Amino acid sequence: MALSIRERDVRNAIHDLLEATGAYDGIYRTGLPEDRGERAGQTRVVVVEPDQTNQAEPWDDTSGDLVMTCRLAVTFLARHEDPQIRDETAELLLNVAANALNGRSLAGLTLPSSTRFRSWSWQKPTAPERRIRAVLEYQYLIPGWTGAATTE
Repeated sequence: MALSIRERDVRNAIHDLLEATGAYDGIYRTGLPEDRGERAGQTRVVVVEPDQTNQAEPWDDTSGDLVMTCRLAVTFLARHEDPQIRDETAELLLNVAANALNGRSLAGLTLPSSTRFRSWSWQKPTAPERRIRAVLEYQYLIPGWTGAATTE
C-alpha cells in the first residue's frame, strides 16, 4: 500500500531536521516572530513556508500515481551590526540547511533524489539584518487519482 502524504508532515520534518543542527535561534513555519508582534531579537532565524505545488500525470490512465512537485519558500535571516559577519552568517545558515535537507527523504515520504535547494536570492540588506530567500523543492507520489490524504 502506498503512503498517504500531507505536506504539513514534510514541513514538520524539515523543522525537526533544522532544529537538530543547532544552528538557528528560531525556526518558524508561519513568518517571522515580529510579524506576529513578538520580539525580533533572534540573530539566526529560518522560516519555512509553503509556496507552490504542481501535479503531473505521467500515465495514460487514472490508475497510476500522481507526481507532486512542491516548492517551499525558505527565508534565512541573520542579524549583526557588522555587514560582513551578517552576510557570512546568512550564507552559513543556508549551507547548514542544504547539508541537512538536500538528498533526503523528508518524513520518509518524499523522493530523496528530488529534494534540494533549487535557487536562492540575496535580499537587499536592511541593517542590522540580511535575508536570503531560497526555494526548497521536493517530490512525492499520490497513489492513484483519489489518494490524497484526508486526515486532520
